[in-house]
Amino acid sequence: MFFYLYIFILGLSFLTSLVSFKLNYPIHLKIFSILLGITLINEIIANYFLTALHLRSNHPVYNVFMLIEFWVFAFYYSFILKSRFQKIINRLFLILFPVFWYITTFHLFNGLNHWNSYLILAGFSFTVFWSVAYCYQLFTSAQLIRFRRHSEFWIAIGLIIFYSCNLPYLGMYNFLSNNFPELAEQLKKVLQPTNCIMYFLFIYAYLCRTTNIMKSLLSSSQVS
Repeated sequence: MFFYLYIFILGLSFLTSLVSFKLNYPIHLKIFSILLGITLINEIIANYFLTALHLRSNHPVYNVFMLIEFWVFAFYYSFILKSRFQKIINRLFLILFPVFWYITTFHLFNGLNHWNSYLILAGFSFTVFWSVAYCYQLFTSAQLIRFRRHSEFWIAIGLIIFYSCNLPYLGMYNFLSNNFPELAEQLKKVLQPTNCIMYFLFIYAYLCRTTNIMKSLLSSSQVS
């Protein structure tokens, strides 16, 4: 039952993000919106693997999706991170992460059917790193930042909440499922609430920007 609530919130966040294509949103928010759509499709397919096809695992779906997900996160942050060091790390990640995905998936874990914990550790850690780095960039900026209306800030907070909370569990999932299967199943329940919090923050991130844009559009129309 909770899964359908999660899918509803995820779908709502994607539909909300489509406002970025109608209003004058920057390109990185449109890219993030596309990722939300891909995420929604991925979750539906992953659930179909378990319920309709009655397969024991949907790991192949997530192992492929994680390549797209973490690469897009890095690409998204390449637009908004300003530090030269962070940009170098970001570019190296964009180049090397697909290679890392291939090596770990097909040489260390023998294919897509095995949960790639190395990919989780790398992808989650870098996502949290970029999100924290972006928040630090905002907090130390000489410019006055209105956080209440700053979409990228709320996206970063959502990513920090989900990926930092679930890194220990998903990074150790292979060990837990092999040695403590009941505990592994119980800890899965933590995923959905943190997922929902993250996507609620994404909804707010896309809606909070509309007020500023609508005001600017109204003022410009009045001047003309």
